Amino acid sequence: MNIAAMKKSDYEELMILWSGFPGNTMTGADSREDFERFLNRNADYCFSAFENGSLIGSVMAGNDSRRGYIYHLAVDESQQGKGIGNVLMTASENALKDAGIEKAHLFIYSDNTAIEFYEKTGWHRRSDIAVMSKVLIGDKYMGTRIE
Repeated sequence: MNIAAMKKSDYEELMILWSGFPGNTMTGADSREDFERFLNRNADYCFSAFENGSLIGSVMAGNDSRRGYIYHLAVDESQQGKGIGNVLMTASENALKDAGIEKAHLFIYSDNTAIEFYEKTGWHRRSDIAVMSKVLIGDKYMGTRIE
């Protein structure tokens, strides 16, 4: 397995990986244009995992100069349980720490089975805050699961 900085050229393979998970909703924020804009700002925190030249995992992360945010941790189903997700998360977490980011957050649907993975790797659920969302750009985010 090889972990590398995520590249704009990974986009097509990433879309296949991300859209292959039940319950994962792709939105306008996952367009090529928005993906590239995100990488332009946050490339130091985004990683792809490859096995024999094929993409098998990813993690995207960024920060607002105070807090880090994790997005799109995904490992191909056939490769899960081999520690790839942990290696990817460690790479992003270390990159954020190196940038002076003290704390990171991630948002996950409450019924996502990956919660167990995050808890095993040191993340904890918060009950003292609530997440609120507001769509700011028309139908760009159609397909978003809003509850």
